[in-house]
This record gives sequence, C-alpha cells and structure tokens, in this order.
Amino acid sequence: MYNGNTRFRLCRVGLIQTVLLVVVCAAPGMLEAQAETSPAACGGNSTIDVLGAKTAAGARAFLAQLQAAVQSNNKEEIAEMVGYPLLVLRDGKRTRIPRKEALLSNYDRIFTAPVRDAILQQKAECLFGNSSGAMVGSGEVWFQEEEAPEQWKVITVNETATGP
Repeated sequence: MYNGNTRFRLCRVGLIQTVLLVVVCAAPGMLEAQAETSPAACGGNSTIDVLGAKTAAGARAFLAQLQAAVQSNNKEEIAEMVGYPLLVLRDGKRTRIPRKEALLSNYDRIFTAPVRDAILQQKAECLFGNSSGAMVGSGEVWFQEEEAPEQWKVITVNETATGP
C-alpha cells in the first residue's frame, strides 16, 4: 500500500544523510582554508608565501631547524646554519664575521637573548619574506636560500632591529 508520508520520510532521511555527508567531507577543506595565512592573521604583514609554495616550505623548515638549535643551545649547529661572512648589526656598527670559528668565539655577543627570543617566538605561518629572504621577528635575523637549491643560511643578525 502506498503511503506518501513514508516516502517523504525516506526522502527526508536521505536528504539529511546527504547533507551530513557533504559537511563531513568538506570540513577538512574548510579547516585547511581557515589555516592558510593571511596578512590580517599576521598583523597586516605579507608572509614568505608571496615567494611561492616551495620557497615558503623551505624557509619554514629552516626556521624550525634554527628554532630547535636555539632551543637546545647548539652553537655548533647554529654556526653551520650561517652563511659567511655573516653581517652583524649592533650598536650602530656593521661587522662581518668571516668564518665559523669567529662566530663561535663571539656567539654570545651575536646571538644575544633578544635575538634568541625573536627566533624562538617567530611563528612559522607569519614568517615575513621578500626578495632579500626571510625575516625573523622585527629583523633580528635574516636568512635566505643560497645558490644550492633548498640550502638556507642565516645572512644577517641585527640585535637592535626595529622592524621591516
């Protein structure tokens, strides 16, 4: 026997299941879209993403490695992550650190507490980037991709940074 109400209930249940399925399947994409970095999420600043996905991924991976080395106070590893000569800006003076040994002997004067704090507090999703490379904090550290692809190096340490 035909009952219009039964058919309607089956369609309504089918519709609810379909809507639920669409929501469940779309949720990861919606969350991913929300997680994307926007200038508004980073205080109005553009991010390393403007230089392309591959460059941004490489810069963020280097930042994570640098943060881990700073967190563990691994001076040797940090010294290996530097491109020489390293430009150091401090007290209005520009100094070039020519090689690893010079960096290690002056490490505490170069990687000061404010510089280390800037590195540790930098959010990967808000890493600033432009044609000069990637900037940590307000300019305390700059690093860039070297000629060898996917080889990043710290190029500048600026203890008295005031912003981009």
